[in-house]
Amino acid sequence: MGIIGTMSKRAAHAGGALAGVTATTASAATAAKAPGETKIVALMSTSTRYNAVAQEIALRSIFAGKRNWRLIAVRSNRLFTPDIIGDADLLISCGSGAEEPVDLFSGDAGIADAVGQGTPLWTKGNLDAVMENITKRGMGFLALHDTVQARNPRLLEFLDVTALPAKEPQPLWITRINKEHPVMKGIGKFLVPLDDQHGVIIKPGSTDTLFETTAVHEKRQAASGWALERGKGRIVGILPGCTTTAYTAPEYRNLLWRAAHWAMNRAIEPYPEADNTLYD
Repeated sequence: MGIIGTMSKRAAHAGGALAGVTATTASAATAAKAPGETKIVALMSTSTRYNAVAQEIALRSIFAGKRNWRLIAVRSNRLFTPDIIGDADLLISCGSGAEEPVDLFSGDAGIADAVGQGTPLWTKGNLDAVMENITKRGMGFLALHDTVQARNPRLLEFLDVTALPAKEPQPLWITRINKEHPVMKGIGKFLVPLDDQHGVIIKPGSTDTLFETTAVHEKRQAASGWALERGKGRIVGILPGCTTTAYTAPEYRNLLWRAAHWAMNRAIEPYPEADNTLYD
């Protein structure tokens, strides 16, 4: 998997060439998984609060060193179908999955004089497919950011948490780290410069709390990371990262790297840029 490719000015201004690039890219993205390849599907939600483009680029940069990992970004809820995850090793959800305020990829949405309403992600059919791929086939799932705000009781029950309302954007400390869990080993307390503080109530039992966040302005403590197993699959919830400032922290990038490996039930390789900038 590489970072976003470039295109010459000549190709960009040639309608036929651009159509060819678009068709080729779409065909490659939906191609079956090659032997030895790791397939990651990331659902990137665009709204007034989420910069899906920047988050996609950040995710790609984190996993760029894994040349046999292919990241397929689904940039609109309307474009997600159960078939896309039928052979995926990992699913990443980067938004609530509620009805998107604008569909950037329908018809002529690239240039428009009105907003085209998007569609919801967590339909019964889509959620059924996600749950089945995790429990029966062993697909991993990273539930990031606003995923817990989907207002879907079945999804929250599957994630084994109860969602708390998000608070104002503010600096967040990542604290009370569970260093006994493989996902958090080697990660120390660190700061996310600006973010919504999402929190959850984690049900006691087989679900492990990974870390909490401390809101600098409100002094509120909240559980914001957890991990559990569902059937053959594994789930990691990581709530910081609503804004792109989280991705500037090496510890946060290391956290996503380690969570992805653990969710796919793989040995966790050291992240090449795993620096602890503040604390051990």
